[in-house]
Amino acid sequence: MRVIVVGAGLGGLALALGLGRVGIDVLVLEQASAFGEAGAGIQLSPNAVRALRSLGLEERVRGIGFAPQAVEVRDHASGRRRLRTELGDAAQARWRAPYLQVHRADLHALLLDAAGRTGRADFRLGARVAGVEAGAAVLEGGERLPADVVVGCDGVRSAVRAALWGDDAARFTGQVAWRGTVPVDRLPPGLVRPMAQVWTGPHRHFVCYPVRGGALINFIAVTEERRWRTESWSEPGDRAALLHAFDGWPGSARALIEGADAVWRWALYDRPPLPRWSKGTITLLGDAAHPMLPFLAQGAAMAIEDAVVLAGALTPGGPVEAALARYEAARRARTARVQAWSRRNAALFHLPGSLAAGAFGAASVLDRIKPGGAAQRFDWLYGYDAAAAPP
Repeated sequence: MRVIVVGAGLGGLALALGLGRVGIDVLVLEQASAFGEAGAGIQLSPNAVRALRSLGLEERVRGIGFAPQAVEVRDHASGRRRLRTELGDAAQARWRAPYLQVHRADLHALLLDAAGRTGRADFRLGARVAGVEAGAAVLEGGERLPADVVVGCDGVRSAVRAALWGDDAARFTGQVAWRGTVPVDRLPPGLVRPMAQVWTGPHRHFVCYPVRGGALINFIAVTEERRWRTESWSEPGDRAALLHAFDGWPGSARALIEGADAVWRWALYDRPPLPRWSKGTITLLGDAAHPMLPFLAQGAAMAIEDAVVLAGALTPGGPVEAALARYEAARRARTARVQAWSRRNAALFHLPGSLAAGAFGAASVLDRIKPGGAAQRFDWLYGYDAAAAPP
């Protein structure tokens, strides 16, 4: 069996690794001309770490990660803590895996290395896919590459998705994300805390957390804009404009913005859940199938889970269409639920103070009555084991 994976992001590489481990040959097509450092920090919740465990990578991921003690949500104006979810040892005990924060480039390099070590994965750079058809991927210029299965792992603007279901436009959410990383030695003493922090406020919010063993602080700032719609991760941002957007916010947010070598921005796009992912021997994975807004920190996790389930469904010489049907049935409802929660948080994090207090209040009260009680809300998400899921 030969599988073509379109896109060498985290999901595509996790799939190449999973398939290689079960003896399936993989060709990974990547439109970029080189592999390089891209993106910034990502959060790997216990469900993502458990999926990576099934791929034999947990110890290596722990080695590149930072394990936060907690995640805290605070009001930007008063500094009042809205909610705290214990992580660290509590996450390990409750969800049977750690909660880690890593640099995306470090995880990408780890997956690329592991997939290559299977001896089953080949990589072709500068390969832009123009379309797919039964038994093949077709490159720009007309070259046809045969395969038993084609998997589109090529993001929210997926060429494979468009070939299967038409090029329906992604919806601009009206929100723009800014990102940057700052070495901790540039920051004032006492500012760095061993946790993920979320500062919420009207029409914007700010997230920060350590990566690379605590040597860097990653931040994501989200604002509401209507005119600027560029999606690229590598679009330079205007530091002065970002500082203006967060004027009057906690000093930690401004110190991080000022301390970054550069800030980058990208517009956030969304799509509704697809009624089907697969057609014949072609299917989708990750954002190509179910674009995730970043407000539940699950984009990478869902793509890696997809990869583990799909690699478990495909067997050398087995019926492909039945395997893709089982994969899709195992994943569609879960990913749609995560999409819905992410959209909910997009609104929740931008509520005015009084409305935010009410929205977060129930979970906060539960946590005071029963320490750790608020963590129950995440059991369905963090307790999932992709390796044990159907099929």
